[in-house]
Amino acid sequence: MRAPDPARNRRAPLLSALAALLLALGLGVTGLGLAHGVPAAGQAPAPPTAAAVPSAVPPAAGPAGGKQGPPSSAPASSPAPSDPAPSAPAPSAPSQSGPVLPASAPVRLQAPSIGVDTPLIALGRQPDGEVAVPPGAPGSPAGWYTGSVAPGVTGSAIILGHVNAIGTPVGVFYRLHVLASGDQVTVIRADRTAAVFTVDRVDTYHKAAFPTVEVYRNADRPELRLITCGGYDPASGEYLDNTVVYAHLTSSHPA
Repeated sequence: MRAPDPARNRRAPLLSALAALLLALGLGVTGLGLAHGVPAAGQAPAPPTAAAVPSAVPPAAGPAGGKQGPPSSAPASSPAPSDPAPSAPAPSAPSQSGPVLPASAPVRLQAPSIGVDTPLIALGRQPDGEVAVPPGAPGSPAGWYTGSVAPGVTGSAIILGHVNAIGTPVGVFYRLHVLASGDQVTVIRADRTAAVFTVDRVDTYHKAAFPTVEVYRNADRPELRLITCGGYDPASGEYLDNTVVYAHLTSSHPA
């Protein structure tokens, strides 16, 4: 269960071509739930198995981010009319909602509304190029993908966590789907600043329709993505969906 790697798909002319590229590039869809019959909330657990291990997840976009997503073709220009009608003023660019912080590694994530207070570990890449995931044992923390920007820096910071754990349905992001617009998520950083993010929305995607570019591309302001699995299917013992929280930086203070 792996998500498409937007960095590998920069040359794709259309998002509709992504499905074909997945097979050619050996990519799958995002997965941060442990399989082998570990259920979601309210479902009877299947017998745990020691063979259950975290599944791979995708590399997120790196800090550069300028070339992510398919290029769009600019329309051909046409001569302006001799007496053009008055046009409405162009909408202004979105204002920066919070301060842009210097780079500093995140060390802790707090989401009080869902009872999350977890250390953060650094997640690099495995030898095969896939992004490493947090451990699958009960009580394991979430992890920050070091190929994304640090939380508080302009761009999209990516934090991954399991929805469940080996032998138990409860993982660090077990209640991630409960977050709502307006909730706050705080990231404590190594420089002893607390970056406060406000949730914009929480989306759920079927893995087969995962919007890779939208989720992993860099934003033009400091943003945060929290990603886990959802949609447990007891028949297959797999998670069929992904939950993605989108948030933006609104303030910071000493930690």
